[in-house]
Amino acid sequence: MLVLDGIAKAFGPWRALAGVSLTVAAGEAVLLVGRNGAGKTTLLRIATGFLDPDTGTVTIAGLAMATDRAGAQGKLGYLPEQAPAPHELTVLDHLRLRARLKGIAGPAVTEAVERCMADAEITDQAARPIGTLSKGYRQRVGLADALLGAPPLLLLDEPTSGMDPIQTRQLCERLIAAAKDRGCAVLVSSHAVADLEPLAARVVVLAKGAVIADGTPAELCEKAKKDRLEAAVLELLGGEAAA
Repeated sequence: MLVLDGIAKAFGPWRALAGVSLTVAAGEAVLLVGRNGAGKTTLLRIATGFLDPDTGTVTIAGLAMATDRAGAQGKLGYLPEQAPAPHELTVLDHLRLRARLKGIAGPAVTEAVERCMADAEITDQAARPIGTLSKGYRQRVGLADALLGAPPLLLLDEPTSGMDPIQTRQLCERLIAAAKDRGCAVLVSSHAVADLEPLAARVVVLAKGAVIADGTPAELCEKAKKDRLEAAVLELLGGEAAA
């Protein structure tokens, strides 16, 4: 579903990414982890087409981002770390507007909005202005936006930011269902390794713009000789904090 091949990106003298290759298949949930500055957000922005790589290619559902950006972007749902949303609009009005901007029309708008609100568990917040919501609920609104139209690929950057432990567990359950039941490909970038471990079929560890490990949680634990994924990630990163 998602193929990143040889992605490199530099900002002046700073090399953010150094030839990263990564695939996420339909029905697979992949957790991308690494320290601040490792290149995780840059990689997601390139995968979404909001940023062009210096070298390398992005392909989504067989569509090349370089030659069919609109087509490729139409296959994905994206949740940035700070999801933008107008504080004066209600949750319902915002998602209706977003649905129309994504090309959903007519009666399908109501159906799509109701479904994504249910998936993000914010139906009971539909009439509230977004500015009155807690950070965790605003993050859920962003998740609902990403889920609009049931895209085959989800790219989520720090989706649990501001969420409490119960909300985090519910998010994992929703993403696992999206991957397994709907055949959706899910790539999640996060510092919350322990919290999001249940959703990860694979874990990719990024350090200084390069992939240093890619495997199942069990494989990474075996490689690092640790019995917990969080401890394994810390070991692979040289004992430094994954954050």
